[in-house]
Amino acid sequence: MKLKITAGNVKCEVELFEDWAPETVRAILAALPIKSTANRWGDEIYFTTDVVVNKDENSKDVVELGDVAYWIPGKAICLFFGKTPISDERIRPASAVNVIGKITSDLKVLKNVKDGDEVLVEVVE
Repeated sequence: MKLKITAGNVKCEVELFEDWAPETVRAILAALPIKSTANRWGDEIYFTTDVVVNKDENSKDVVELGDVAYWIPGKAICLFFGKTPISDERIRPASAVNVIGKITSDLKVLKNVKDGDEVLVEVVE
């Protein structure tokens, strides 16, 4: 399953990995389309959703470049395209996240997303 995320004028595609976090992925798919507002934290974009998941699934406190995750405390989807302010040699989210997929398009364009940009998440047809 693929998603298209538009933030301001930037578009990216995400491949969801349902076997990594099945309950989280199902909850996100059920909430689509998702409209929100982008927040930047270093080279992470996150945006709040109405999705509620309280179960750690494939939960990690270190992520890989291009990972897409759901952050339980903030009810947010996170896109990791570089280091966060608390990263060392590895990419670190604010706290553990449920990794749900990977960005399959060019990560560099995400640097153009600004705080406050409108976000739309939808299924790729």
